[in-house]
Amino acid sequence: AVVRSSRMTGGTKHSGSGSSGSSAPSMWVFVACVAGLYGSFIPYGIVQEWVYKHRASDGSRFTYTTTLLLAQTIGNCIVSLTFILVLRQGWKTFPLRQCWLPGGSFIAAMGFSNEALIHVSFPTQALAKSSKMVPVLLGGVILFGKRYSFLEYLQVAMVTFGIFLFQYKNAENESGSSTLYGMVLLMLSLLMDGITGPTQDDITARTRCTSFQLGLACNMWAVLYLAINVFAFQEGTAGFEYMLAHREVLHYALLSALLGAIGQVFIFYTMTTFGALKLTFATTTRKFFTILASIFFFDHFLHTQQWIGIALVFAGLGIEALHKSAGKKHKSS
Repeated sequence: AVVRSSRMTGGTKHSGSGSSGSSAPSMWVFVACVAGLYGSFIPYGIVQEWVYKHRASDGSRFTYTTTLLLAQTIGNCIVSLTFILVLRQGWKTFPLRQCWLPGGSFIAAMGFSNEALIHVSFPTQALAKSSKMVPVLLGGVILFGKRYSFLEYLQVAMVTFGIFLFQYKNAENESGSSTLYGMVLLMLSLLMDGITGPTQDDITARTRCTSFQLGLACNMWAVLYLAINVFAFQEGTAGFEYMLAHREVLHYALLSALLGAIGQVFIFYTMTTFGALKLTFATTTRKFFTILASIFFFDHFLHTQQWIGIALVFAGLGIEALHKSAGKKHKSS
């Protein structure tokens, strides 16, 4: 979720439109941020797919999604806490009590998405997760009576049809590796994303917390929920025992958690320094290159119809950027 947050060095809120004036960071800093996003999240996606697709010498595969998420959220807590302490952001605005809902919804979104990787290919998962605005738009219309422009409806139509083109052919290409159950999991993940974003925005506005404070609070709740789920109801110690027995899986799982935590740092810094528009550009293009990297490393064969679907999805995402840019130019004039 994109959240308005404070600068990393203090508590003053940043509007999300980037810095201006003589103190504005250079384009080279933005290039470095984009490189950091690519350098962490592209290998993160590849490593995560390897964890789920890899078959051990005994023929088994890793299926302990909740255990993997627990390790990742612990890593996120460590990184967020480190920045809070180093930057001396304090605890007066720490929103621990308020984050019980987004702490659950964001981890549910990750859980549904990661579990879907067992039942769909990573390109299908990444393409679906690129359409987070769809449930947000529909929820705004149905729940809050919001009105949207023609370009926004066109965007939703392009994204939805692009996913349909991609998945329709994918079942034939991947010999059943993408299932209806996997697609349902992806839709549930998108629904949870639709809950997380607005809730985090509200908490940030009410508490004036920093990005790292919000991240730590949400991840602390996530660790609690996951620990209860792992040890009381579901996997127990089986996931950890599997990783200890298959050290190659353990190494890649730890690497996945590390890369995801590092990626959060670049997301927070890009958002607070350059604004949401440039962050959307960076993360959207990152998703595209992640798909291409997955296709290259795991030999996912794509037909022309599927490439058209990918083009429609990212063209739809491009409409959002153009729409926001036009809106800003109109306001400035």
